[in-house]
Amino acid sequence: MSSVFVPVGPEPAFVYWIRRITLLLAVGTLIFGIWWLFTSQGSADSASPAPDSSQSAEAAPIEPSSEPTAEPSQSPSESAVAIAGEAPVDCQDESIKVKALTNASTYVVGETPELRLTITNIGDIACKRDVGPKANELEITSGGYHVWSSDDCSASDNSKVIVMKPGEKVGSRITWNGRLSQKGCPGEGAVAKPGRYDVVGRNGNVESEGKPFSLIKAE
Repeated sequence: MSSVFVPVGPEPAFVYWIRRITLLLAVGTLIFGIWWLFTSQGSADSASPAPDSSQSAEAAPIEPSSEPTAEPSQSPSESAVAIAGEAPVDCQDESIKVKALTNASTYVVGETPELRLTITNIGDIACKRDVGPKANELEITSGGYHVWSSDDCSASDNSKVIVMKPGEKVGSRITWNGRLSQKGCPGEGAVAKPGRYDVVGRNGNVESEGKPFSLIKAE
């Protein structure tokens, strides 16, 4: 029998058997420990939970979208004004209101009434209009007959084209010398007599309503 199984030495046989059993137990414990270490590590790797999708989504930063967002649409009236502002169109006659005014309702013969002309854009969009002397006229009549006109003696070729916003009003004024006039201004006219008169304003083809006033004798 081999000496591995038969103890050889000066000490009793059971001492050698105890040593061998202890050595075998130590080797077995070491092998078991190594096996347990590897198997527990593998189990831990396989048992580690996958990250929760909701937590990952919350942790991830929100990236700004590269796609442009839609701008709020303009109202029709705003769009129309914007377009008109970029390339203003001519004002239609129906979009223009003309008004003639006087600074008093009654004058003494020999006084010089102040006459006014106002032009208003009553349309919905901004538009171009000539509001200069060439396009404007103030005329005084009496009983349907021509008495005086701002174009008779001071006709002008000066134009003044402006862009008028909706509701915008522009005006001009002139002083009547109280005398009659004729087209071309052939000479100084006679002094207007007492009576009822009407002044009418024009801008292009648009005419105002007549504004009445009176001339009376001096006391």
